[in-house]
Amino acid sequence: MTKASVFSTQRHDASVNHQAAPTRRQFATWMAAATAGAGAAAVAVPVTTLAAAPDDDAALLKLKERIFEAWHASNEHDDEIRRLERARAAKHEELEQEGMSADDRWALVFSLPEFQRLERLIESSQDHFDRMSVLIDKMWAVTALTEAGRAAKVSVLLTCILRWRDPDGEMDWHEFMARQLLVDLVGGEAAESLRQQFADAPSNEGVA
Repeated sequence: MTKASVFSTQRHDASVNHQAAPTRRQFATWMAAATAGAGAAAVAVPVTTLAAAPDDDAALLKLKERIFEAWHASNEHDDEIRRLERARAAKHEELEQEGMSADDRWALVFSLPEFQRLERLIESSQDHFDRMSVLIDKMWAVTALTEAGRAAKVSVLLTCILRWRDPDGEMDWHEFMARQLLVDLVGGEAAESLRQQFADAPSNEGVA
């Protein structure tokens, strides 16, 4: 499966919809594919896994580190992006009320320094997200052999793909039950560690 087939690459187009979210939010197809892939990866564990050395999944653990670095970078300016998007929408509406044509409205809005910064932040965030998606594709091509490897894949799935990061008591029941099952499939101490981390982790931090 290529990156293009699982991640939407449609760019943010403010001239069509000034309230559209950054494109890195749009990956429902990826989520469906990744959920199925994660289940298969977690269940199809060879018998030799129990005797596997701890460093057998070193490549997966390294990929997890790089994925979370890209994930944090892609979310670093979320608050400012949301603030500037609201300000841009308000400015656009103000100009519309004044009777300015659509072309003139957008020409003026995009000429303002704060909204030029917004576009730069969105593009930077998208670049980090694209980098993360490539790393996730690489991770999903590697079979996990140990609890640590399965935990790495599940933590990436839950945090970076499905975005099921809320504390247990704040989650939708269906998502909570699915998350519990995925964590259970990790097995052993790694599963217990994941379960404890997700129990009260701030949703904007994720579990790495």
